[in-house]
Amino acid sequence: MKTDHINCPIRCRVALDDPNEPLEMIGFTIARYKFACKWIREADSVLEVGCGEGFGCNFFSRHAARVTGLDIDQDLICRCAERYSRDNLRFIVEDIVHPHQPPAHEYDVVVSFEMIEHVTREDGQRMVANVAGHLKDRGLAILSTPRVRADRSVSRQAMHVFEYDHDTLVQTLSPHFGRVMVFCQNDEYIYAGHPSTAWNYIALCFR
Repeated sequence: MKTDHINCPIRCRVALDDPNEPLEMIGFTIARYKFACKWIREADSVLEVGCGEGFGCNFFSRHAARVTGLDIDQDLICRCAERYSRDNLRFIVEDIVHPHQPPAHEYDVVVSFEMIEHVTREDGQRMVANVAGHLKDRGLAILSTPRVRADRSVSRQAMHVFEYDHDTLVQTLSPHFGRVMVFCQNDEYIYAGHPSTAWNYIALCFR
């Protein structure tokens, strides 16, 4: 398997059951889900955009009333549905950038981790607009993305289309939300600090 300079497999999704997945990547990912869960109420309906292998949706389904995982990959969604079977959990195939139907303002929380950097700047703006469209009034979106940097890893060079600095991320989010708060993430540590110290950004976006 081809790897980059930190021995991280060059692929777009983290897989918890892959023995080649570096533990630091698993740690980063789990920390984001735990952070998001602090903002989710038991009665909430939650949508995860770009749900990947589905383990995050399964985690949310233990803390929220209803959870939907959305991804554009049909085969991936089928695997998720087979692997995770809970009464309050479902998986759907949809394109968040160019959806087949307009979003219906039906979720309390929409989560999207490490996805927006995989599309162009213009498609990222469409994605954010559709994420906001899925939210009820006073809903919350939680999005994460790596901070742009010159010394990008091989994985990032291969997989990321457009990366964000702090100001560009806020400019992309702000037109669709009444308030945007951006946290920093380094390793498993998520904190309110200067944007230049972040490896990744996690944005709380209040509708």
